[in-house]
Amino acid sequence: MKSQVQVRGATALVTGAGSGIGRATAGALARSGATVLCVDVDEIGAKTTAASCEDLGVASVPYVCDVADRAAMEELADEVRRVHGVLDILVNNAGVGMSGRFGDLSLDDWEWIRSINLDGVVHGCHAFGTAMADRGRGHIVNVSSGLAFLPRSTEVAYCTTKAAVWMFTRSLRADWRTRGVGVSAVCPGVVNTPILTRGRFVGPMWTPETIRLAQRGFGWGHSPHVVAAAVLDAIRRDRPMVAPGFESRLLWHLQKLLPLAVGDLIGRPPPQLVLRRLGS
Repeated sequence: MKSQVQVRGATALVTGAGSGIGRATAGALARSGATVLCVDVDEIGAKTTAASCEDLGVASVPYVCDVADRAAMEELADEVRRVHGVLDILVNNAGVGMSGRFGDLSLDDWEWIRSINLDGVVHGCHAFGTAMADRGRGHIVNVSSGLAFLPRSTEVAYCTTKAAVWMFTRSLRADWRTRGVGVSAVCPGVVNTPILTRGRFVGPMWTPETIRLAQRGFGWGHSPHVVAAAVLDAIRRDRPMVAPGFESRLLWHLQKLLPLAVGDLIGRPPPQLVLRRLGS
């Protein structure tokens, strides 16, 4: 059964809506005529995004919630159903970044990134998506990453969580598409967002200089609006996956064509000489 969701007139909820991809997606949905519920752990960010959506002439409500908190997400879902009814569109966008090799990461680091990047997506689908499946209509977009397709020794935790989101999305789509709910993954490449300013850099490879350089490099990434357009495309066409950004599409095709040994080579950490030059 194909998902049949019209964006105009829909009620949509976006997590991580306070900035970056989430804010751009909320705006794109609002411009397309949807009522947008803007969820973020940052109250000011959520309110700012909601106000910008209302400036476009649609209803928008900010909500403060930590997607890693299962009980808080369930409470939010109860409130949303009471006030707005069952969602038509859910965009699980909230996420954080982390760079570091496995031996340098603590289990607390792993719990932190997993609780947001993976568990936050599962919490959103369980809290809001189940009612959509029971009703027999709706669409869910889970934001993964192009790094779901590429092993990276220096981003082991981030790649792992985003690959898990990709496979969770594929599996959930196989289940819920028969119940009228489309489920799509959006896997962006490098995007100019504040994710690195709120992420964690762990291990001796990271110095204040190399961190600033990495953050500056993201400023050359794609606009968040490119990803927002991909989200709308996934909803309107019920696409299983959209990979905005040429580098993400390249990684998608390479991981299907290249031998595993080549992936192992690509995933190795950069030589110390390169790191020293980056920090110089």
